[in-house]
Amino acid sequence: MSTSGRVVMVSHRAPVEVIPEGTGQRMTRTVGGLATALTDALRGPGGTWVAWAGEAAPRVLAPEVTGLAFPIRAVPLDKHEIDNYYAGFANQVLWPLCHIFPDRCHFKPAFWESYQHANERFAEAVRAEIHSGDLVWVNDFHLCLLPGLLRASAVPARLGLFWHIPFPPPAVFGICRWRAELLAGLLGADVIGVQTATDARNLAACLRQFLDVQVVDDPPRVRLPGRDVRVLVLPVGIDAARFRAQAADAAIRAQAARLRTNLGTEIVCLGVDRLDYTKGIIERLLGFEAFLERHPSWRGRVGLLQITVPSRFRVPDYREMKRTIDETVGRIVGRFTHEGRAPLSYAYTTVDHEELAAYYVAADVALVTPLRDGMNLVAKEYVACHAGGDGVLVLSEFAGAAEELGEALLVNPWDAQAIRRQIDLAVSMTAAERRRRMTALAAKVAAHDVRWWTTSFLAALAGDASKVEHDRPGLA
Repeated sequence: MSTSGRVVMVSHRAPVEVIPEGTGQRMTRTVGGLATALTDALRGPGGTWVAWAGEAAPRVLAPEVTGLAFPIRAVPLDKHEIDNYYAGFANQVLWPLCHIFPDRCHFKPAFWESYQHANERFAEAVRAEIHSGDLVWVNDFHLCLLPGLLRASAVPARLGLFWHIPFPPPAVFGICRWRAELLAGLLGADVIGVQTATDARNLAACLRQFLDVQVVDDPPRVRLPGRDVRVLVLPVGIDAARFRAQAADAAIRAQAARLRTNLGTEIVCLGVDRLDYTKGIIERLLGFEAFLERHPSWRGRVGLLQITVPSRFRVPDYREMKRTIDETVGRIVGRFTHEGRAPLSYAYTTVDHEELAAYYVAADVALVTPLRDGMNLVAKEYVACHAGGDGVLVLSEFAGAAEELGEALLVNPWDAQAIRRQIDLAVSMTAAERRRRMTALAAKVAAHDVRWWTTSFLAALAGDASKVEHDRPGLA
């Protein structure tokens, strides 16, 4: 089938959200690297975005209203559906399952019913937008069933899904009682993109074990009657050029200098995370506490700035986690504050792109230590802001980014003493060693940026395999 070059982007959340306000409403831009990356993917070929944009959103958001270059078709979901499909099945079944926290899963039939219904709603909206020859790009675990629903209705388009979070092995994924339905939905796609080679192997193993389909080659290709489904390893990138430019901006550098002055230490460590139990925030704080305990000579000289962005407060686990973080921060500050100077500055707040760049520039060391992560763009953003060769990245070996960014100081994030040792190594590192490591990391982040990622995925979806295989980054 020839393609029109037009893209229909599909995700749970739109790049804007319509929020009721008094008798009217206001519109806010969605914060996050993924929203920006996918927005860029639509600029060139044109097309539309299908997503939930808030309970108050009209059916269509025109470009003149949003300021974007494309229209958004809003999928209508009420509070009950969001509670059960999004906060329920997506975030209390698939999210913990895929990050290998099965004890946090809640396999409620009501969640599954809402998930099915929501995916059908998305399918209706996509079918209303499709032109013959379009490329449909579905994003993430919220919409596993969508490719299968669209293929069943014989839409005249190529179908792709990118899976942004980790894909677990069969021993974990198989816990879910709806595993076969989820996998069958994914196989409605022509192309399934994943972040790492490990994710591809786990997906292939699940497909073999639970659907008894033939999977060949590496990266895998699934053989189905009349067609193949290609599994593509394609780690998501960032807008590295934009972060480099922000890091060089005089206003941002001045803001970074103020941040350093406020913290009042020689060396600044930084953690930036969404509030989530997978991000390893509590474990990182314990590792920093162990560092201060073990190395009295660094007390007053090394400080940690932890930024935690509010997230998913509809889910009880997150409210409990915030309480634990608050208590841990309070204990560390109480134990190690000296002469009125605290070793730890904690902010529970949202940050915009400029503020984030200032935090990156201010930090001598980035502590990116999720317990498990599909990729982790914070690691890449920090590297891009230190392309000149300064700075040290301490990175969890269980983040997808670790397969690319081998020059980082890799760490087991579950082990507070391992984190302690890597902080000590980071703050003691020579300037020459910092430059060697960071220069290599910056070259990788620049070469495989967001435009490389979106171009490669769309090329694979359009059937141009050569453009992808020759550009794949080597694994560190």
